[in-house]
Amino acid sequence: MGSPPVRIGIIGLGDIAVRAHMPAIGREPGAELVVAADQDPSKLAAILRNGVRTTADPMAVLRDPTVDAVVLATPAAATARLARAAVEAGKWVLAEKPLATSVGEAAALRDVPGIKEHLQIGLTYRHHPAVDRLRDLVAEGTLGRPLFVQASICDEPATPLSDPAGFARRLRSLEQMPPIISDGVHACDRILYILGDQPVEVSGFSVRTDPAYATANINGGTLRFADGSLARLEVVWLTPVLPASEFVITGPHGKATLDPPTFGLTIELNDGTTETIAPPGDKTSVCFSLQLASFVNAVRTGRRPTPGLEEAIESLALAERIAHAAGLVMAAAG
Repeated sequence: MGSPPVRIGIIGLGDIAVRAHMPAIGREPGAELVVAADQDPSKLAAILRNGVRTTADPMAVLRDPTVDAVVLATPAAATARLARAAVEAGKWVLAEKPLATSVGEAAALRDVPGIKEHLQIGLTYRHHPAVDRLRDLVAEGTLGRPLFVQASICDEPATPLSDPAGFARRLRSLEQMPPIISDGVHACDRILYILGDQPVEVSGFSVRTDPAYATANINGGTLRFADGSLARLEVVWLTPVLPASEFVITGPHGKATLDPPTFGLTIELNDGTTETIAPPGDKTSVCFSLQLASFVNAVRTGRRPTPGLEEAIESLALAERIAHAAGLVMAAAG
């Protein structure tokens, strides 16, 4: 007989939980969703199905002896506290990014016994074959060095009329932290993961296109590396018409282009070689499924999850460096 499924409780039923985490759990034969927690009764009512229990108390999930692991799809202001409590309660944890509102808060979790062995951070979009292929290209020197990385995350449009609920959610996010932290940690992690190094110099910029916004909705920075490589990272939120996202790595021997909406990958080398790698499916579905499969495997085998606490701190630290360099200190922590 096969191993029993990992019994999962999810805390937080916002958009990312309902749209991505819960479908991934449903697709994973090694996992079973047994309980969900949220303080909004309407969200709990919306997911009542197939024997999934619901509660308004997140601590009830952590006390539940039938729960092996928890998914924290919570705002960053609550995630570190819940991750600490979950590990102390003996649960495995898959926590959404960013892990905390500041590096200091995230780093304080290092004192929690067992957290490095039981915490996986939801840097979801590194879980994709195209990202692994990019990392291999760089590590093998196929593109040469130094490299120029162009990374733009242009997401979360201003939609006060067509999607007022979504617009209100984005405004609340701006009250907690600038987009370079809340969304940019994905790109920070991808740059660190693919280049395999930390920048030696960071500069930043910001633009607030509406004075009513709690902080600048356009943030970015330039990262310089010891080998001469340079990465330009920008996050654009809350404009009515967004520019196109991009992720391009150019080197002396060629160029690799990762299409942000699909994660299709195109490689063009100086010798005329061109390689196009079609994505294996919808980017969100693929990445969340691979992330969950990795987490379930860690729970079953007892191995340390990855990316874990240190990757969570490193990506947040780089995003915070950019925010400080851009003068965004800190509607983020307020």
